[in-house]
Amino acid sequence: MTFWLITLAITLVICFIGFYPLLKSKQQLNGTQRSTLNKHFYFQRLKEVEQEANEGVIEDAEQTKQELQQSLLDDIPEEAEQQASIQAVKKGWFVAILVAVGAISTAAYVSVGSWQASDMVNMTHKKLEYFYDRIKNEDTNPLSEAELNQFAVALRADLQENPNNAQGWFMLGQVGMAKDNGQLAYESYDKAVQLDPKNMQYKSTYAQLLMLSQDKSDKEKGKELLSELLREDHTNLDALSMLAFNAFEEEDYKMAAMTWGMMLKLIPEDNPRRKTVEKSIDMAMQMQKMQEQKAAEAVKENQK
Repeated sequence: MTFWLITLAITLVICFIGFYPLLKSKQQLNGTQRSTLNKHFYFQRLKEVEQEANEGVIEDAEQTKQELQQSLLDDIPEEAEQQASIQAVKKGWFVAILVAVGAISTAAYVSVGSWQASDMVNMTHKKLEYFYDRIKNEDTNPLSEAELNQFAVALRADLQENPNNAQGWFMLGQVGMAKDNGQLAYESYDKAVQLDPKNMQYKSTYAQLLMLSQDKSDKEKGKELLSELLREDHTNLDALSMLAFNAFEEEDYKMAAMTWGMMLKLIPEDNPRRKTVEKSIDMAMQMQKMQEQKAAEAVKENQK
């Protein structure tokens, strides 16, 4: 209802702008008619003065003519000022109307825009509620590619309204991982950790992504996060596992074996994970022996 009232108001204003110049044109016509009559009266009176001078009625005809001329000249500036005043008022009205139209149009746009924005926010919240409920059954009923795209759009829209929502940023990172969009996951996890640096899950997930990167600076950042996790909880098996694999990858087999050894002490005897860790320790120790043998052979070659 408000939108249509605003539209009607704008229409009335535009109509006024259209008819206003016609009203002013009539006023200008009246001024022109007055000027023509004044000139006609002057020339008629001038003839009468000359006739009266010839008849001897007027003694000083020249003085009378000068008075007539001065009277006409006095009237011309008055008309010019009136015309200038009319033009100034006309311009002022026109500018004022333009400003009014702009203000009304802006009000209409803001009114409709705010209504649409509010409606979009409500729809976004409803979609988020649906997707948050859906991911509870992700293991048995995973989201389709289309649903992941819709979820990402809904999260982005919500984060524009609530940019400090760490959980929202973390969830957007999870969606990025599900979509194989590493850049989206990287940026979203980073934002979540910045907003909630005490959250162990956010930090661990982000560190895992960084450790998979081929960029050295990313790996260093990942190791720093893992070290922070271990300072907060030295029994964090995931952090120990990632550090052990990184050491093995960097051919620091001694450190890899030691880190896996720390894990082995924390894993219960009946946990099947122990066998995997034990095999990893054995492999690291074998690689260390081979590395030491190669180093010894290289020393002998240099001594020859």
